[in-house]
Amino acid sequence: MDMEDGEKNHLNMYHSIQASCDLLSSIGDISLSPNIDKKKAKKAIKTYVENNYITPGEVLLFVDNTIFRSGKQGMMITDKMLFSFSNISGRFSISLDSIRFISPQVRYALKNPQLGLVINKRHFVSLPGFTGESLLLRDYIDAQGFSLIGKITTDLMYFSIFLSQSINCNLLLDKEPDPGPPPWYSK
Repeated sequence: MDMEDGEKNHLNMYHSIQASCDLLSSIGDISLSPNIDKKKAKKAIKTYVENNYITPGEVLLFVDNTIFRSGKQGMMITDKMLFSFSNISGRFSISLDSIRFISPQVRYALKNPQLGLVINKRHFVSLPGFTGESLLLRDYIDAQGFSLIGKITTDLMYFSIFLSQSINCNLLLDKEPDPGPPPWYSK
């Protein structure tokens, strides 16, 4: 990828987020640049990003999965990368250009539902706070020609549609085969 492609990706993701900021902001766990707490982003970078090679200013979208909003578990998106960490899914990073498939899924840990995304039919990104059922998001989902399936919430479905459209990848809506109990990463 040359510099122009990198700049184009940044503009595409930045503009996608800006164009969707009202809907994205309706999901309680999401913070958007420039309103991302730099201290939390710094803490998240130490946990999610191997070699800490990004700065808080590069984070365009931040998902904080923690109850006390510490930022120690969640997901971040920059102009080029997606980073995530959770105890049940481990640390995961992928370039946005490498994402071919996104699938909203509900997995079970000790019979408790765990909402998240399966990326490229392999990696699970845990998003346990995406439990909202918003009429605004439901209207958007319906207008895009999608419907909610099973226990997928409007928060998770909208976010899946947003990501698939923003990075131009396939949205898979079929239920995945049972992945077994967590942890859902290689040790």
